Amino acid sequence: MALSIQQSDISEVQTRRRRRIDSGLAIGILIVGVFVVAGLLGPVLLRHPNRMGIYSFAVPGQHGYLLGTDQFGRSELTRIVWGIRTSLIISIVSIGVSSSLGTLVGLLASQYRTFDLIVMRVMDIFMSFPAILLAIGIMAMVGPGVPGVIEAIALVYLPVFARVSRAPALEQQGKEYVEAERSLGSSVPRILFRHILSNIWPIIIIQLSLAISDAILIESALSYLGLGVVPPSASLGELLQAGQITMFNDAWTAILPGAAIAIAVLGFNVLGDAVRDRFAVR
Repeated sequence: MALSIQQSDISEVQTRRRRRIDSGLAIGILIVGVFVVAGLLGPVLLRHPNRMGIYSFAVPGQHGYLLGTDQFGRSELTRIVWGIRTSLIISIVSIGVSSSLGTLVGLLASQYRTFDLIVMRVMDIFMSFPAILLAIGIMAMVGPGVPGVIEAIALVYLPVFARVSRAPALEQQGKEYVEAERSLGSSVPRILFRHILSNIWPIIIIQLSLAISDAILIESALSYLGLGVVPPSASLGELLQAGQITMFNDAWTAILPGAAIAIAVLGFNVLGDAVRDRFAVR
């Protein structure tokens, strides 16, 4: 009787945990989905983000501007939507490059000992610097602009994905199925990409979703400091920096892009945590 009661309690706890994970997953997908749709469809519906009007600092809802205008009479809604598009493109492309190269480095490091000793020490040097300081240093060398921001973020997170993929790949190298593949004469690429990668990809996907949120923060910080996207191109960090000048008189020009950054980062973090918990439950 006591055993059945204990099992029912465990089942209830597991059910509650799954509901919590499903709720977090739904919230994360909703927030990320809204931003992705805004980034894809917004520029089609809201064109000309640099078009100036005659109403400077119009408050939200005034003169037909839903979120008001900036000091040049440009629509804040249009600028924010284009800023979301810019931030998403930079973050997704840069993290896509770093995850691909980093995973490749991690897999090769798990296979070749000499390569592991040399390359992973270089990765350790990169990881010894704070991410934002390393990104600022790279931008100081390559100069501002979208290509430079992508390169900086990709280099910052390359060691992260190399480390994240290397550890589980090393664990898989000692498994019986890998030894069986070697005894059958399978090539190294087949073992690494068809077998080991297929068993460690959930870890990489989790890190991918979490890294995108950090990439949005880094891109916004670089643009805020004037090292990222060059005006008049719209970026959330650039909009935040421009709104800071008139924040005490027209606070919405800084609050709105800041809120967009916070919500985007929250959405990707919630999604990443939910995906991690879902795989942990499985």
